[in-house]
Amino acid sequence: MAMEQRSVSAERGSLVSLWGLLGLCVLKGAAGWVTGSKALLADACQSAADCAGTMTSYLGIRRARMNPNASNRAKQHPEAVAAMLLSAVLLVAGIEIGVSSVRSLANGPDKAPGVGAVVVIAAGIGIREGLVRYKRSRDSRCGMRGDPLADNRSDIFASLTALVGTSGAVVGEMYDKPFLYALDPAAGVVISAFVVRMGYRLTAGALRATERSVLEESDAQTILEAVQRVDGVVAVDEVKAREQGHYLVVDVIVRVNPRMSVFEGQDVAIRVRRQLTKRFLHVMDVIVNVQPYDPGFPYKTNHQDEELSTLLQ
Repeated sequence: MAMEQRSVSAERGSLVSLWGLLGLCVLKGAAGWVTGSKALLADACQSAADCAGTMTSYLGIRRARMNPNASNRAKQHPEAVAAMLLSAVLLVAGIEIGVSSVRSLANGPDKAPGVGAVVVIAAGIGIREGLVRYKRSRDSRCGMRGDPLADNRSDIFASLTALVGTSGAVVGEMYDKPFLYALDPAAGVVISAFVVRMGYRLTAGALRATERSVLEESDAQTILEAVQRVDGVVAVDEVKAREQGHYLVVDVIVRVNPRMSVFEGQDVAIRVRRQLTKRFLHVMDVIVNVQPYDPGFPYKTNHQDEELSTLLQ
């Protein structure tokens, strides 16, 4: 699959996941408001947290496709700004739903949410799992790097907690056990902790986005060895990478024969770029800086005349 096609496919997959999570959030929120279920309202906030994480991922992928050579400064990261704003909203919402659930527990809930709340939560679990599998499958085909936030399945634990809480409250109403009504707001308290945690992780991830090193030592060594195998490369001075969504843009400084012509140097740069983008699916683009090797080293050249410009000129 060509790089442009992979980028478009990855962007489309994130967009589908984004709209699915947004619809799920609205559905849970409306059902929670109608049924009065604190657990379902808290679960809607958790879905909103997942939606926020997917939105920042989508913005990163789109920005990388539109401008793959953008520098890695925070002011050029709209997804980082969006993540911080959304995470602040999530922190406030998580605290608010937690406080509301605690108040409900303290006052003693006098009724249980309807069976509809249980149905919505169960359906939401199925829809969310389908979205996760769809996105993972598409990301794998596109060669995208793993998302640490997506690998954490706090969303499923939150939904299961909500399911247990609302089901317990409904059972209490069916068998005239009012003390079981407290299970619903209790689940809301637990889920609010998941929401606050997710908001904190989004904030921390956005703050670290422009500072962290995106290449581990083993990955850098693998890329280095791939560059060294390219015909015409004498030495590799530096290998750096920056994140663009789920992909990487690699900056490489290579040394070539100083008697090589400028045209030949450009050809080496093209081969290096082709080698890395074809071998590593998560590498979106490669910026190659070609420099002459030590001029004093007696490298041979195929050109006996000086008709062509060399890298030393």
